[in-house]
Amino acid sequence: MSKENLKIYIQSKADEEAKKIIEEAESKAKKIIEEAESKAKKIRDERLKKVNRDMDEKERVGISFARMDGRKKVMSIKEDYLKRAFDEVEKRLKSFSSNKTNEKYQEILMNLLKEAISNIDSKEIKISANKGDLDFLRKNLQAIKNAIKAEGREVDIEIDNKAIDSIGGVIAYSKDGKQIYNNTFEARLNRTFEELKGKLLTILFEG
Repeated sequence: MSKENLKIYIQSKADEEAKKIIEEAESKAKKIIEEAESKAKKIRDERLKKVNRDMDEKERVGISFARMDGRKKVMSIKEDYLKRAFDEVEKRLKSFSSNKTNEKYQEILMNLLKEAISNIDSKEIKISANKGDLDFLRKNLQAIKNAIKAEGREVDIEIDNKAIDSIGGVIAYSKDGKQIYNNTFEARLNRTFEELKGKLLTILFEG
């Protein structure tokens, strides 16, 4: 092989090697760029998902608070109407109990007293009431004892000298103070409202 041909051959081999190196470099560069783009896309997608999740969460929280606020307002309105109904009943009870000479009231007071006594497991019972009812009970104490005795129970009843603040009715205690039964109008009204609250709400808002 002549020097000229050898020179051409060496140059050709060098060109092939250079081309191969360039192609490999381009291939690696392309792969690196593709991987970088893939990572960038993944990061963008994750960030977008996070933003959407955050927005969805904020929206859900906002809706949840709005619903809670709405329920609170509805419950507040219902409670207001219940209170009005309660106040109206209490007002009528006050009017009814103001006339202590009313035979119907005296009959109800006697029934409240008997019920209270029946819930105290003691032979010695103390009775508290408002001033007007205490006066009536003192005047009719013997008749009360006889009425209770006629029902098969004999008890020693003591009328409290200190009046309580109540619309009407009585509170019965065992003499040792361990048992108590509140049978005032207020206590009965509260018990009745608690028992009938669901029905009252239905009557007020669905009836």
